[in-house]
Amino acid sequence: MQSADSRAKSRAGRSRAQAAVLRGFLGIGVVLAMTMAPAEQASAEHRAARRAWIGVELAPGPAGKGVLAKHVVTSSPARSGGLVDGDVILAADGVALEKPEQLIARVAIAGPGATLKLQIRRGTAEREHVVVPVEHPGAEEVLRLDKVGTFAPTWKALEQVTGSVPDNIGKLRGRVVVLDFWASWCQPCRAISKDLTRLHAAYGDKGLSIVGLTGESKSIAEKAATELGMRYSVASDPGDGTAVLYGIRSLPTMFVVDKKGIIREVFVGYGPGQGATLEKVVASLLAEPSPSG
Repeated sequence: MQSADSRAKSRAGRSRAQAAVLRGFLGIGVVLAMTMAPAEQASAEHRAARRAWIGVELAPGPAGKGVLAKHVVTSSPARSGGLVDGDVILAADGVALEKPEQLIARVAIAGPGATLKLQIRRGTAEREHVVVPVEHPGAEEVLRLDKVGTFAPTWKALEQVTGSVPDNIGKLRGRVVVLDFWASWCQPCRAISKDLTRLHAAYGDKGLSIVGLTGESKSIAEKAATELGMRYSVASDPGDGTAVLYGIRSLPTMFVVDKKGIIREVFVGYGPGQGATLEKVVASLLAEPSPSG
């Protein structure tokens, strides 16, 4: 039999491996909200709120000149200031940029409510844009600002595990869709699966489709789906291509998509009363008219 010490080391090893999987899944550092105590989450959100934010995912610029705006959050100061995906930010307040860290520092120096002049190259043209940083809204709200009100991205090639998953989310137009990103090792994901199974039973024949996506292998997903009694559709997302499209940074994360294919709500993590809140959103969207044509 394993000693208590060896079991503890084994659990710690699994935790490190799981964190590594999620970091690879995202391609960037993440905060694992599902492993944080409520007080720790509140403290993290408080620290985040004091940071200035413009809403740009950054990458090194071409040939070390400038900083690439890899992605501009849909409802963000940067988007309001005219920046778009693919812009190269050459300078901030007259200071030439060579690394993303330099722009992060300039935003911090400016602070919330100040103005920041950015010299941008788009194609062959250069222009100046003025951006007004705001207080960092927190990771969950950033995802909501980026996705709510936009059309749900279609998923990448999936491996079906249970139920029926179309090759394109567009084929579910006319139905309300709950898209749940989960993993078998994520305890909140396992807990929320019961609520999703209940919703599927209550509303599946009234126009609701639930799709659970995991970056784990098909065999692991099949075992977990059976163990947890998932009665809704489940698919494996090899390489986490779909998770990247949706900007997933912690698990579980759910998107509620209306009959027109527009994301209407985002839920990150799982807490008391969330199942009831999710059900209210679903019922409200099911009551909306179906799109014509």
